[in-house]
Amino acid sequence: MLVFFWVGSTVATRATTKIFYGGFAFAGSASEVAKNYPVAVSLNEPSSEGAHFFDTQSREFFRQNASRFTEVDLSFDIARSEDTPLVMALALSDEKILREELGSFHKLVIQLGLELLVLDFRAMEVVSSRPICIELIDARKESFSDADIRTRMHTMVEGDRSQLFTVLRDKLASVSVRGKNQCTLQIKTVTIGEKALPFLPEAYRVATGAYSQMVAQQFGSLLTSQAGLALLPYAKDGLNSKMSLRFSDASMLQFKIPPPTFAVDVGVKGFKKVLDKSTEAEALWLYGAFLDIRVYEPDFNHVFFESPVKYGVPKVVPASQKFVDEFPVVSEALKGAFLTAIEQMQNDKNTNEKVLMKCKL
Repeated sequence: MLVFFWVGSTVATRATTKIFYGGFAFAGSASEVAKNYPVAVSLNEPSSEGAHFFDTQSREFFRQNASRFTEVDLSFDIARSEDTPLVMALALSDEKILREELGSFHKLVIQLGLELLVLDFRAMEVVSSRPICIELIDARKESFSDADIRTRMHTMVEGDRSQLFTVLRDKLASVSVRGKNQCTLQIKTVTIGEKALPFLPEAYRVATGAYSQMVAQQFGSLLTSQAGLALLPYAKDGLNSKMSLRFSDASMLQFKIPPPTFAVDVGVKGFKKVLDKSTEAEALWLYGAFLDIRVYEPDFNHVFFESPVKYGVPKVVPASQKFVDEFPVVSEALKGAFLTAIEQMQNDKNTNEKVLMKCKL
């Protein structure tokens, strides 16, 4: 972590703003970190040299790719009192390990949600966030041990060309610092309808809040990339306006999430499958995802955009196949619905001019 001693400073203009690298962190209170991120925490245990895996990987990545930042100057020095109080950190905010048996096969899904954060250490406030989602899917006849899962998560993060940093690399050029009076956007509420539950893995059926977190991460990641926006972090507890971060040096810091200028509510109403046609050899099923999207101004509850959205994808199932893994199919349909919703928001003149363009980077 960085140590700051402030006697007053002035934030530079957007194109020349200096921000400092703050390290890797786990989102959530200290008591929840080990429970929420058991595999990632075990990977991040210090080595004999005292190095932490996630810290080492992220610091090396940002050092190698510092030239990709075009709107800010990323510094790895110790901040001085006259420097900007702005710090960039990479935080893990969601870890999901799904193990299922599909007939004679064992399936493993690892889902990681992260936030590329810009933090104001003087105001102890979140400035902006860029959500990142990565996923690994594997299947085999043997069951997956805890060591197997650790190894696979390790490959998702290790090295400049890993899954995480390949996704992150494309976001660096858009990192910028907005003024305090400029508008902000936040995914405020995510609801999961009863008709979605039968298609979800058991872990998500039991804890819909965990699935809501993943939905918010995925929609937010697409919204930032498609519309060029920086968001405020999604809060699982809508009443909680704080974001707690635990860094590897054991420091625990809490940052205020400021009220957003505009908010988006995402309602996953449900999924549906329909048999389109079948032969003796195979059947063609259509899977659909159904959403409700609402864009509004929270202070006055003024609604700019409100619409149902649906999207379908086909799935061919051979007659010999006894088990169908439906979660990847409905997830593909859900992504299509997200992209459709974002396109509709951009095509709606009122929403585009009064919300998206105002919050554009």
